[in-house]
Amino acid sequence: MSVSIANANFIVVNDNIISPKASVKIESLGKELYLKTKVNVYVAATKSLDNVTIKEYEKSLVPTLKKPFVILALAKDAQKVDIMNSRALDDKFDKESTLSPFPWSGTIIPLLSAKKAHDKYNAALLNGYADIVEQIASSYNVKLEGSIGNTNKSIYQYLQIGIYGFLLIVLGRYFYQYIRRKNDKN
Repeated sequence: MSVSIANANFIVVNDNIISPKASVKIESLGKELYLKTKVNVYVAATKSLDNVTIKEYEKSLVPTLKKPFVILALAKDAQKVDIMNSRALDDKFDKESTLSPFPWSGTIIPLLSAKKAHDKYNAALLNGYADIVEQIASSYNVKLEGSIGNTNKSIYQYLQIGIYGFLLIVLGRYFYQYIRRKNDKN
């Protein structure tokens, strides 16, 4: 069912879904986070769930994982993705935002839902893994040297700032003209 990777500590299952290049980056991020926080973030990428839910699949992997842990699981054929963590990490990252379908907050599902994206599974797993690792590092006040950031979130934040800034300028100008007209009448 599952293909394991030699010398992989943080990729516990890979059914030839994660490329060697993405594997190296995931392992690098996982190792750096572990060395700085003692938190393990794992990835399981399987082709088939073999008639179990993604939650049951994740639970079957838990006995092999070192605590505290987070596991990002993807089932390619079932088009399912989920994140499970040990209780000690409940408040260390935001699972809902990572799995959000909206591009301004989610880091996995927007990439998986792309129609003709080449290599979307590698991109989604690497982006989601990096997001989880960076959130956990931030909650421990740790800076990761190998951090890759999230371009989607950054772009949406800059757009949001730009739009609010523009609205503030328009409203400011309106009130300035309103007060000026009022003073001219007096």
